[in-house]
Amino acid sequence: MKADKLLFIDTETGGIDPASNSLLSLGLVVWKELEVEASLEILIDDGILNVTAKAIEVNRIDLSEHRKKAVSPVEAIRQMDRFINDHFPKDEKIVLGGHNISFDVNFLNFFLTRHGYDFQQRFSHRHVDTSSILFYLYLTGKIKRKLTASQDALDYFGIAVQGRHTALGDALATAQLFSSLVSILYREPRGRSSTPKDMSDLFAPPTEG
Repeated sequence: MKADKLLFIDTETGGIDPASNSLLSLGLVVWKELEVEASLEILIDDGILNVTAKAIEVNRIDLSEHRKKAVSPVEAIRQMDRFINDHFPKDEKIVLGGHNISFDVNFLNFFLTRHGYDFQQRFSHRHVDTSSILFYLYLTGKIKRKLTASQDALDYFGIAVQGRHTALGDALATAQLFSSLVSILYREPRGRSSTPKDMSDLFAPPTEG
């Protein structure tokens, strides 16, 4: 397999609006050759913690406990930058992966840009979205069920999640899901698994609008 690396991300947020709701946590998972190479979770306290009741109902974050462990935006960006620089060349634009990744990319982009970090300088405009790959596999008959929800996909492939609805737990699960999808895409007719020579065809640019 060509040694492409991807950075799978997941976020836990205080709502759905990156312009007003807080980014609470960021999960980072380095994926290479069907394996997780490294991972990190960063808890963030922006000093405001603008959240909605619905968001907290989903992610079940205790804000008082969160404040005890979370770091400032400046420190969060420092930790993120050090982590990605340890695993990706500094002159390489990193391809991000996730499930319905537009949400996470938008939140991360807004957060980093607001705090003076050049998102477009460090991250590629191309993304890998497991939800799009699942739809492709369904349309081509390689899987028999239309899997839209991430939990349905994880159950279908028998992927156990440690820490569901935490940024790191969901990012790790998505990376494992992607490995399962890659194996399906490159399976030989007699059921033997082959490895791709080039994975660039899986790097889908973000949709417009």
